[in-house]
Amino acid sequence: MNGLSLVADGELYAVDVTKVERVVRNMAWTRVPAAPAAVAGIANLKGGIVTLLSLSELLGRGSSEQALHAVIFKSFKKENGQMGLLVDSPGDLIDIIESDMLPSGVAAAGEESSIISGLAEIEGKLYRIIDVDSIPDRFKDSEKKAANKESQGGLDSYEED
Repeated sequence: MNGLSLVADGELYAVDVTKVERVVRNMAWTRVPAAPAAVAGIANLKGGIVTLLSLSELLGRGSSEQALHAVIFKSFKKENGQMGLLVDSPGDLIDIIESDMLPSGVAAAGEESSIISGLAEIEGKLYRIIDVDSIPDRFKDSEKKAANKESQGGLDSYEED
Protein backbone atom coordinates (compact mmCIF):
# COMPACT_ATOMS: atom_id res chain seq x y z
CA MET A 1 0.00 0.00 0.00
CA ASN A 2 1.18 3.50 -0.74
CA GLY A 3 0.44 5.63 2.27
CA LEU A 4 0.39 9.26 3.30
CA SER A 5 1.89 9.82 6.72
CA LEU A 6 0.14 12.18 9.15
CA VAL A 7 0.94 13.61 12.56
CA ALA A 8 -1.73 14.18 15.22
CA ASP A 9 -0.97 14.79 18.89
CA GLY A 10 2.68 13.93 18.29
CA GLU A 11 1.81 10.44 17.00
CA LEU A 12 2.43 9.08 13.51
CA TYR A 13 -0.46 7.80 11.40
CA ALA A 14 -0.84 6.70 7.79
CA VAL A 15 -3.74 6.52 5.36
CA ASP A 16 -4.06 4.81 2.01
CA VAL A 17 -3.02 7.53 -0.44
CA THR A 18 -5.49 6.28 -3.07
CA LYS A 19 -8.33 7.43 -0.77
CA VAL A 20 -6.94 10.98 -0.50
CA GLU A 21 -8.25 13.61 -2.87
CA ARG A 22 -6.10 16.47 -1.61
CA VAL A 23 -4.17 17.91 1.29
CA VAL A 24 -4.86 21.52 2.21
CA ARG A 25 -2.27 23.20 4.40
CA ASN A 26 -3.27 25.92 6.86
CA MET A 27 -6.95 25.53 6.07
CA ALA A 28 -9.37 28.06 7.48
CA TRP A 29 -12.70 26.72 8.70
CA THR A 30 -15.74 27.82 10.63
CA ARG A 31 -16.88 26.10 13.81
CA VAL A 32 -20.43 24.77 13.85
CA PRO A 33 -22.43 25.53 17.00
CA ALA A 34 -23.85 22.47 18.81
CA ALA A 35 -22.01 20.06 16.49
CA PRO A 36 -20.62 16.79 17.87
CA ALA A 37 -17.12 17.13 19.34
CA ALA A 38 -15.58 15.28 16.40
CA VAL A 39 -16.76 17.99 13.99
CA ALA A 40 -14.09 20.67 14.04
CA GLY A 41 -16.06 22.75 11.58
CA ILE A 42 -16.88 23.31 7.94
CA ALA A 43 -14.92 24.92 5.13
CA ASN A 44 -15.51 26.15 1.62
CA LEU A 45 -13.27 24.30 -0.81
CA LYS A 46 -13.61 25.46 -4.41
CA GLY A 47 -17.28 26.25 -3.93
CA GLY A 48 -18.13 23.01 -2.10
CA ILE A 49 -18.74 22.43 1.59
CA VAL A 50 -16.29 20.20 3.45
CA THR A 51 -17.09 18.86 6.91
CA LEU A 52 -13.84 18.67 8.84
CA LEU A 53 -13.48 16.03 11.52
CA SER A 54 -10.79 16.28 14.18
CA LEU A 55 -8.58 13.19 14.14
CA SER A 56 -7.74 13.85 17.80
CA GLU A 57 -11.42 13.87 18.77
CA LEU A 58 -12.15 10.73 16.75
CA LEU A 59 -9.37 9.00 18.67
CA GLY A 60 -10.85 10.12 22.00
CA ARG A 61 -8.00 12.50 22.86
CA GLY A 62 -9.85 15.82 22.89
CA SER A 63 -9.26 18.69 20.51
CA SER A 64 -5.88 19.65 19.14
CA GLU A 65 -5.04 23.34 18.86
CA GLN A 66 -2.28 22.51 16.36
CA ALA A 67 -4.57 20.87 13.80
CA LEU A 68 -4.48 23.29 10.89
CA HIS A 69 -4.09 20.96 7.93
CA ALA A 70 -6.88 19.05 6.24
CA VAL A 71 -6.75 15.75 4.40
CA ILE A 72 -9.79 15.52 2.13
CA PHE A 73 -10.95 12.03 1.14
CA LYS A 74 -12.48 10.81 -2.11
CA SER A 75 -14.65 8.17 -0.47
CA PHE A 76 -16.41 10.75 1.71
CA LYS A 77 -18.10 12.57 -1.17
CA LYS A 78 -21.77 13.03 -0.46
CA GLU A 79 -24.56 14.98 -2.07
CA ASN A 80 -24.21 17.67 0.61
CA GLY A 81 -20.43 17.94 0.64
CA GLN A 82 -17.22 16.14 1.45
CA MET A 83 -15.46 15.08 4.63
CA GLY A 84 -11.88 15.45 5.68
CA LEU A 85 -9.63 15.04 8.70
CA LEU A 86 -7.85 17.84 10.51
CA VAL A 87 -4.32 16.84 11.46
CA ASP A 88 -1.35 18.63 12.98
CA SER A 89 0.69 18.05 9.84
CA PRO A 90 0.64 15.91 6.72
CA GLY A 91 3.84 14.06 6.04
CA ASP A 92 5.43 12.16 3.22
CA LEU A 93 4.40 9.36 0.96
CA ILE A 94 5.49 6.02 2.38
CA ASP A 95 5.46 2.47 1.09
CA ILE A 96 3.84 0.04 3.50
CA ILE A 97 4.54 -3.57 2.68
CA GLU A 98 3.18 -6.61 4.46
CA SER A 99 6.48 -7.29 6.24
CA ASP A 100 6.22 -3.80 7.84
CA MET A 101 2.92 -4.71 9.51
CA LEU A 102 2.93 -5.79 13.16
CA PRO A 103 0.70 -8.56 14.52
CA SER A 104 -2.94 -7.52 14.60
CA GLY A 105 -3.25 -7.91 18.38
CA VAL A 106 -1.19 -4.76 18.99
CA ALA A 107 -3.08 -2.39 16.68
CA ALA A 108 -5.00 -0.11 19.05
CA ALA A 109 -7.07 0.05 22.19
CA GLY A 110 -10.05 2.04 23.38
CA GLU A 111 -11.74 4.54 21.08
CA GLU A 112 -8.75 4.36 18.75
CA SER A 113 -9.55 0.79 17.82
CA SER A 114 -12.60 1.77 15.78
CA ILE A 115 -10.58 3.52 13.06
CA ILE A 116 -7.08 2.00 13.42
CA SER A 117 -6.68 -1.12 11.30
CA GLY A 118 -3.07 -1.94 12.16
CA LEU A 119 0.44 -0.83 12.97
CA ALA A 120 3.43 -0.66 10.69
CA GLU A 121 7.06 -0.18 11.59
CA ILE A 122 8.93 1.61 8.81
CA GLU A 123 12.55 2.71 9.19
CA GLY A 124 12.26 2.55 12.96
CA LYS A 125 9.07 4.63 13.12
CA LEU A 126 5.73 3.26 14.25
CA TYR A 127 2.68 4.26 12.18
CA ARG A 128 -0.93 3.63 13.14
CA ILE A 129 -2.83 2.77 9.96
CA ILE A 130 -6.16 4.59 9.70
CA ASP A 131 -9.00 2.71 8.05
CA VAL A 132 -10.53 5.63 6.16
CA ASP A 133 -13.71 3.72 5.33
CA SER A 134 -14.50 3.22 9.04
CA ILE A 135 -14.45 6.95 9.85
CA PRO A 136 -18.08 7.64 8.87
CA ASP A 137 -19.21 4.95 11.34
CA ARG A 138 -16.98 6.38 14.08
CA PHE A 139 -18.31 9.85 13.32
CA LYS A 140 -21.90 8.58 13.61
CA ASP A 141 -21.00 7.12 17.03
CA SER A 142 -19.78 10.58 18.08
CA GLU A 143 -23.06 12.12 16.95
CA LYS A 144 -25.03 9.58 19.00
CA LYS A 145 -22.94 10.26 22.13
CA ALA A 146 -23.50 14.01 21.74
CA ALA A 147 -27.25 13.50 21.28
CA ASN A 148 -27.41 11.30 24.39
CA LYS A 149 -25.61 13.94 26.47
CA GLU A 150 -28.02 16.64 25.26
CA SER A 151 -31.10 14.53 25.99
CA GLN A 152 -29.95 13.94 29.57
CA GLY A 153 -30.05 17.64 30.38
CA GLY A 154 -32.69 20.35 30.19
CA LEU A 155 -36.36 19.46 30.11
CA ASP A 156 -35.73 15.78 29.29
CA SER A 157 -34.40 15.17 32.78
CA TYR A 158 -36.94 17.32 34.64
CA GLU A 159 -39.03 15.44 37.18
CA GLU A 160 -41.93 16.87 39.16
CA ASP A 161 -42.22 16.22 42.89
